[in-house]
Order: sequence, then structure tokens, then C-alpha cells
Amino acid sequence: MKLAMGTREVFDAESLLEEYLGPRKRGLRYAYPYYDGLATNGDPDLLCTGDLLAPCLLGVQVDVDRMHTLTALTPLLQRGLDRLPPGIELIEADEVTLDLVAALYDPLDDPDVSDRDVKGSLIAKVLHRKRPALVPLFDSKVRIFYQHEQGIPPSPRDGRSWREYMELLVRAMQYDLRENAEEFRRLSALVPDNGPPLTPLRILDIVVWMSSAV
Repeated sequence: MKLAMGTREVFDAESLLEEYLGPRKRGLRYAYPYYDGLATNGDPDLLCTGDLLAPCLLGVQVDVDRMHTLTALTPLLQRGLDRLPPGIELIEADEVTLDLVAALYDPLDDPDVSDRDVKGSLIAKVLHRKRPALVPLFDSKVRIFYQHEQGIPPSPRDGRSWREYMELLVRAMQYDLRENAEEFRRLSALVPDNGPPLTPLRILDIVVWMSSAV
């Protein structure tokens, strides 16, 4: 499987996914099925305070200060989610939809937020569960993995906004999903029947993250 728009090759995607989804060993706990199956409210489209704590299951600390900032940003994040067309997966999204996904990160470019220790990776961990087929997860490992694709920096810098960074990242991920569509369909069959389902986009994140963690 070639990812990062063909610049990185992953030879063991199946074993990486199986390790992430499989039985836990003491001290080695991955987020599935707890993050993906977390129930917070009765409306899967509506953000609530429980969603703001979901990143804790992916190893991100949400302390009181971060909770305060995320709570203040929730109306803006909800407005961005409401603009996304329902039932659309990243693999099939058009240019307008890709730009709407990137626009979810506009609140982070506000100077009042930039010094609050709330970055794009934290926002992604909140929003992904509401649109798991369209809004990608990412963190430092994923950013470094996709940094190998020319034109995508490791993070917003030198005047590049979060929206501009995400416009590049979602398109690179869409390319990977399209070029490896058959492989992701095969990997989807490895998800346990008794666990929450995973979208190809979530599987892409797991494969990239696990390949970068070894």
C-alpha cells in the first residue's frame, strides 16, 4: 500500500490494523473500541461536553483550561459541522466539501485562541467522531508521515493558516483513499463484528499512526 500520495509505502497494513484492534496487553492499550464507540448524547450530529472529553481516550489531556477553550469554541465548531453535507465520505467529497472540512479549523486562527494550547489535532479528535467518514484524525505522527508529500509542511507556519494546512492534508488523504480503495475495503473486513464499525478514513489514520509508531 502506497500512501502520502505515493511517497510512503506500508507493507504490513493488515498486521498493523489487527494489532490496534486486537486484544490488549497490559500497558499497551489502544483507543479502539472505546473512542470509536463512545456514546455521549442521543444526537450523533450535535456536539456536547462529553465529546470534548473524547480526546482523552486517544491519550490527549483535556485539563480545565483546555475544556474552557473547547467549550467556548463549541458553537463555532457546531456551525462548521452543520455546513457539511450529510452522508458524504472523504473519498467522494467534491472540492466545495473539502474546503468546508478545512474551514472547521478557522477558529484556531483567531489570535485569542492561538495561545490557549488547543491545536488542530485536538479539534480533530473532537470532530472526527461526529463525521468519521469525512473529518480526518491527525496528530504529530500523521503530520510527519504526510510531510513527505511535497507541499505539506509539518504544521501551519510562516503565515499558513490552519485552514490552508487542512486544505492540503484532506486532499492528500482523499488521494490515498482513492488509490487504495480496494485495499481499504479488504481491511474493513478485519473490524470485529462485536465492536463499533470503522470507516476507511479511520482505518487510514490507524495504519498511518501505527506505521509511524513502530
